[in-house]
Amino acid sequence: MNIQQMKYVIAVANNGSFREAAKKLFVSQPSLSTGIKELETELGISLFTRTNRGAYLTEAGQDFLQRAEKILVQLESLESYYQTSETREMFSVASQHYDFLGPLIAKMMAEFNQEIKQFRIMETTTAKVIEEVREQHSEVGVLYMNEKNQAGIMRYLQQGELVARTIHTFSTHIFLRQGHPLAKQTKIHRKELLAYPQVRFTQDGNNFPYFYEDLIEIPAQESVVYTSDRGTLMNLVLETDAYASGSGIVIGGIKDQIKLIPLADSQPNQLCVIHSGKRTLSVEAQRFIQGLTDILTSELVNKK
Repeated sequence: MNIQQMKYVIAVANNGSFREAAKKLFVSQPSLSTGIKELETELGISLFTRTNRGAYLTEAGQDFLQRAEKILVQLESLESYYQTSETREMFSVASQHYDFLGPLIAKMMAEFNQEIKQFRIMETTTAKVIEEVREQHSEVGVLYMNEKNQAGIMRYLQQGELVARTIHTFSTHIFLRQGHPLAKQTKIHRKELLAYPQVRFTQDGNNFPYFYEDLIEIPAQESVVYTSDRGTLMNLVLETDAYASGSGIVIGGIKDQIKLIPLADSQPNQLCVIHSGKRTLSVEAQRFIQGLTDILTSELVNKK
């Protein structure tokens, strides 16, 4: 028995199939299947019931899973204890599409230039933000929650033993080009947007409403453009009468090229940082969260 085999079992249990587990662990399915089969032979038990619809833990498998998870938590704690800031090579953040992360990472590069040589910002879909943090590819994730998506997202976080911390509350804003027909309004009502295309972020085929990154629904009669890239979204808004929705917090040169107008009757949204509930945050992660809080607080003060 080895640590890799334990990770294989946990991945299959979390994903419900050998194929999905292999994809998440970046290994071939035959290698994963062989590793688990050898473990079952060594222990003399069957860990999974295999069907055409997936793989399910047996009673013995459930017992093994509980024990393996405890061992891996202790191992991670041991590694974390001895992994000082001098030996850490990379700090990674997974996030929905927000432009205020760049300036913060730039500050951290200057602050931790001796301790960390690589910084990574993974702008991606909501589901992948959660996956990145759950699989420990990123120490923290950044996403929003509100009354419409909170229950669904919290369920996914709890399954991955992740926790969420609210660091900022904001209302929904509509992003428009400066010359847009609605650009001079102080507030925009939903029905006024029906005449214009909406630009939204693609969610990788994951159609659960609580994974939507955009803060406004799609009326049946409205035309929609999907993109996975923040730059493309902004270009479409700047070059056409299309609109997008977001937090209303924009930093950098593009801020002078667009109009950020509050959506009338908008419900409050919470910007959250997610991280493992089993491990202590590193100094760098704590600094990131504090820095992000400071940036958002500063923007809120400037708006007033």
